[in-house]
Amino acid sequence: MRDSTLALTMPNLSISLQKLYPFKRKKMKGKERWYEKISMSYSGTLSNSISTKEDQLLKSNLIKDWKNGMRHQIPIQASFQVLKYINLVPSFNYTERWYTNHIEQSWDAQRKTVVRDTIYGFNRVYNYNLSLNANTKLYVFYKPNPKVWGKKMEMVRHVLTPSVSFSYAPDFSASRYGYYKTYAKTDADGNVSLVEYSPYTGSLYGVPGKGKTGSVSFDLSNNIEMKVKTDNDSTKKVSIIDELGASLSYNMSAKQQPWSNLSTRIRLKWGKFSLNLNTTWMTYAYEFDENGNVIVGNRTEWSYGRWGRFQGMSKNFSYTFNNQSWRTISKKLRKLFHPGEEDEEEEEEKKDKEDGDETEDEPLDDATAEKKKERTDGLDEDGYMKFTMPWSFSVSYGITMSEDRSRKINVKNMRYPFKFVHSLNFSGNLKLSSDWNINFSSGYDFTNKDLTMTTVNISRDMHCFNISGGLVFGPFTSYHITLRANASTLTDALKYDKRSSYSSNINWY
Repeated sequence: MRDSTLALTMPNLSISLQKLYPFKRKKMKGKERWYEKISMSYSGTLSNSISTKEDQLLKSNLIKDWKNGMRHQIPIQASFQVLKYINLVPSFNYTERWYTNHIEQSWDAQRKTVVRDTIYGFNRVYNYNLSLNANTKLYVFYKPNPKVWGKKMEMVRHVLTPSVSFSYAPDFSASRYGYYKTYAKTDADGNVSLVEYSPYTGSLYGVPGKGKTGSVSFDLSNNIEMKVKTDNDSTKKVSIIDELGASLSYNMSAKQQPWSNLSTRIRLKWGKFSLNLNTTWMTYAYEFDENGNVIVGNRTEWSYGRWGRFQGMSKNFSYTFNNQSWRTISKKLRKLFHPGEEDEEEEEEKKDKEDGDETEDEPLDDATAEKKKERTDGLDEDGYMKFTMPWSFSVSYGITMSEDRSRKINVKNMRYPFKFVHSLNFSGNLKLSSDWNINFSSGYDFTNKDLTMTTVNISRDMHCFNISGGLVFGPFTSYHITLRANASTLTDALKYDKRSSYSSNINWY
């Protein structure tokens, strides 16, 4: 509103077509043909936008002043089965962009500047890529020795899933496509250099990238489960290793360092406990350059007889306590230290349940029936308000292991020493009533040996309004108080906000 600048986008259109099988017969007879498994879909977007002054909007030209374009995407895919056990998935992805102009650039030697000439007309910019994926599953069964593993363990199943994929895309920066061009530039000393540019830079949907890609990727995934007998003579599956995998790729177009880094992963699921860990192993070894600096060379770690260079790892463990978890823990502790009392309680509950089933058909008087009726108004059986104070407390511990490149490298094995960074965070929430709520968060910095930024927030729901206040302790001590309407239409309009600046760093006495 200061300078009457207007930004407008219209129309903005998206079109999508669900997956279809163009070669599938309407009336199936006999076996399905291989070409009937080919599927394709379509998605397209059209956009037209402008940023101009308010008085120039109606005078603007749709082609010259508006920024517009359209993009079409057509993925084609199929799935075949080769040699009965190998799944083969070829795919072809085609993308085409339509523009109404492009910008040619040249060098003006007299004025020593770049001249840009906008050429209007229909411009078609496209790119495509191919990929092929082959995968299968191998099952290995192992019968454990009952003398070693016990009689409950019946069978162990190991599933291996190897996968090989190939992808290819041509170099769309080649001159035959016209997506990238050059002009000769002369500097003040008379030296001539070639400057590369794209006539479609700044266009709505961009321009295809440069460079040819042709890579082969390898992946291996493992899953190990065992079948165990339960106390009631049934069986259940128990996960030993939910996934253990590794992936590696080779870039056939790269002239140097064609191998990628080796990525490994492991996922464990043991009851409520779960662990995910991803690590990276560097393929190429460190070496010294001519100036004595440490660089990543072209010789692999494998040539030295090593698996790879471990880069470190990062892991976070967390657990949340609440009302229910506290009851579960206390029940398990009572069962552990006082097993007799726990058995008596279970027997009494079981007996009460059986007595209730026997007397289920007996008629009840009005008072008893009303008392046994489930209350839905927040009151207990005697008509008093139920006392509940939901709370939760979360603790998370994180550890990061990484190379410490600030220290000297070990010349014998060309390895940097590792450093460890620990972090501890905790947060909680306490609902005093249906209207009062308190939450806080803090942590501990093991490096500085001090508490991290601590926040405490209190809110009160007053039916039509909500008032909240908070304090921040630590390096940026501050406070805030907010009063706003609960109605969504008035939330931003009807409010009062008072807060201190984070940069003030208030000292509390």
